[in-house]
Amino acid sequence: MRMPARRETVTPGPPPRLVVETGPTFPAWTARAALLLLATGFGAAALQTTGLAPSFVWGVALGLGIVTAYLPAPPVPHLLFLVGGVVLLVDGTAPFDPAVFALLPLGHLVLRAAWWSDHVPPGARAELRALAPDLRRVVVLQSAMLVVALAVRSVALADVSSAVAAALGGLAVLGVVLLVRPRD
Repeated sequence: MRMPARRETVTPGPPPRLVVETGPTFPAWTARAALLLLATGFGAAALQTTGLAPSFVWGVALGLGIVTAYLPAPPVPHLLFLVGGVVLLVDGTAPFDPAVFALLPLGHLVLRAAWWSDHVPPGARAELRALAPDLRRVVVLQSAMLVVALAVRSVALADVSSAVAAALGGLAVLGVVLLVRPRD
C-alpha cells in the first residue's frame, strides 16, 4: 500500500488574493421579468380562443404569469404549456387554429426563460456570454418551428397530394428524432 505524499505546511498569513474578471452580466430579476411577460403573453394567447371577456382573460393570464415567474422549476412552466394546449384543443377551431403560430414560439420561449430563471439564483448575476449558445439554439429552433407550422397550415388549408403530405410527415418525424437525440 502506498503512503500519501507528505504535504508542505502552509505558513500562516493572509490568504492569496484572487482576481476574477467577467464579461457583461445580467441580474437574475431580468430573467424572472422576461418569464413573467412571456408566460402572461402565452396565457393570454391561449385563452383568447375561449371567447371569454378580455379583462378576465388578461387577469387569468397575469395570474398564470405570476405563478410561473414565482415558481420557475420544471413542473410549473410545463403545466402552463399543457394548459395552453388543452384550451386550444377544447376551444380551438378545427382543423388548425392560427393561435398556434403565437403559442409555439411563446411556449418555447417560456420554457427557456423558466430554465434560466430556475438556474440563476435570485440576487445573482449571469454572464451574457453564457446566454449566446442558448440564443443561437432558440433562433434555429424557432425558425424550424415556423417553417413546419407554415407547412402544416398550407397542408390543412389546401388539398395537396398524399406524397407531399407524406414528405412533410417524414420531415416532422426527422425533426422529432433530432430534438430527442442526446447532445454531447
